[in-house]
Amino acid sequence: MAQVAFILNDQLVPTDHPERQALLASAYSTRARPLCGCKDPGLPLYVSKVDDGSFLVKRMPFTGPQHDPKCDCYEIPPELSGRGALGQKAIEEDQDGGITRLRLDFSLSKRGTAPIASPIKGQSTQAPTTKSDPAKLSVRSLLHLLYEDAGLNRWSPRMAGKRNWFVVRKYLLEAAEGKMSGRKAIVDSLLIPEPFSVDHKDDILRRRARFFSDLKATANNQPMGLMIGEVKAFEPARFGHRMIIKHMPDVPIYLADDIYRRMGKNYGTELAFFAEDAQIHLLCITTFTRSATGNLQADTLSLMTVDAQWLPFENREELDLVEKYRATGRYFTKCLRYNLKSTEVLASILLTDTETPTAVYLYPEVSDPAYQEKLDWILTNSELPYELINPNASSA
Repeated sequence: MAQVAFILNDQLVPTDHPERQALLASAYSTRARPLCGCKDPGLPLYVSKVDDGSFLVKRMPFTGPQHDPKCDCYEIPPELSGRGALGQKAIEEDQDGGITRLRLDFSLSKRGTAPIASPIKGQSTQAPTTKSDPAKLSVRSLLHLLYEDAGLNRWSPRMAGKRNWFVVRKYLLEAAEGKMSGRKAIVDSLLIPEPFSVDHKDDILRRRARFFSDLKATANNQPMGLMIGEVKAFEPARFGHRMIIKHMPDVPIYLADDIYRRMGKNYGTELAFFAEDAQIHLLCITTFTRSATGNLQADTLSLMTVDAQWLPFENREELDLVEKYRATGRYFTKCLRYNLKSTEVLASILLTDTETPTAVYLYPEVSDPAYQEKLDWILTNSELPYELINPNASSA
């Protein structure tokens, strides 16, 4: 979540206030609640301490929809996100401890050290072939959770030209802070490659080597890493293929034949956009192990396409819609599926610059009576205004 201005002891503290960290440290030690000033009266926030000793201010659990739609603390209503379908079992927030406990349907460690071939568990929006436990986060759902908590699925005109990998990485790491899987902190397993810098090359390589050294197998346990990065290329390898990650091209991630085959089957649309449109970024989230030779081997992975401004989309119709709203200066949030399959109805966009937030739904590319029935039911029972767009309809 992006840092927001807050009110503490009747004092407005903007994001660039010189004493902001000191004030947050004091609030953290006294368990004081800052207030978000997007509405009157202000909505309570809580302070979370980051591993580096700094402090973040976050919205209280389940209060996101109460904030002003243009506030960075605003969260879209649960029914407009795959997050709502997960319920509180998969994502359990404890504001007193500043901890969010996650239930994952994949492991961050393995018993024993023998290599095990694993299928891709992340479901494609185009052709999901595996079933996810609705009470647990798949690798795709974890990426959507971090992306949403980082505010990277939100857009306002002031963001134009200000997003790059440095910004994306910064906010993803902040979003990962305080999230736990069992007794393990997600950030301890998470690698998000740093933007390359000639001046800081040695420091970057040193930090990366330190991370990899923690993945050495013991007699009974094989730690696994979790990487989020931008794909640069896929290349044939002697056995299988290897995935080259931008900002980390010297450390390929090897894909076994079965994983590469399933990736091509499940993520055909994402891979086609990546191959055909240079403006599109292809993000990958993958768990991986480190072999005895030091090479990285993918275990589970998921892909997500984002546009030139790092906004997610699922297909050509959504990309056109996102581009249209960006070009016309709209404020909006891109809805994310998490575990939901493509056959489940989900709003594509929530417009946040209307008097009341407005959900935007797209007709499916192929007519489907079952989908239409679900869509009709949702629109009939929706408490929000909505727009229904048929991208396939010919203009008059």
